[in-house]
Amino acid sequence: MTASRSVGLFAAISMAIILSAWVILRLVFATEQQHQALLISAVLAFAVQVGAFSLVAPGRAAGGQPGELIVRWGMGAVIRLVVLVLFAVLAKVMQLPLDAALVGLATYFFLTMLAEPFLLNHVR
Repeated sequence: MTASRSVGLFAAISMAIILSAWVILRLVFATEQQHQALLISAVLAFAVQVGAFSLVAPGRAAGGQPGELIVRWGMGAVIRLVVLVLFAVLAKVMQLPLDAALVGLATYFFLTMLAEPFLLNHVR
């Protein structure tokens, strides 16, 4: 599977995972403001995850130097952490409920990160 096809498949899988988690988290967080925070977190998580996977996939496809894939994967993890911290500040400024916003974003990041290794094994 090519890198671009792998990114497209990852985007579709990420969308399904995030939508499923969003539905479940809506059961936990009951207020309308919390639902809005979960939706904003979901959109942000989708964009960041697809971007981070796009960073990792070409390194695998190109064959790269030994250890290059783990460096790219590490950069993706750092990007996610920075986004989570910056989103905490932004959510506070936007007066979103921090519990729903941050739990949602962290959950979406974690669950979609679990799909990465399976797709990276098929990038050529």
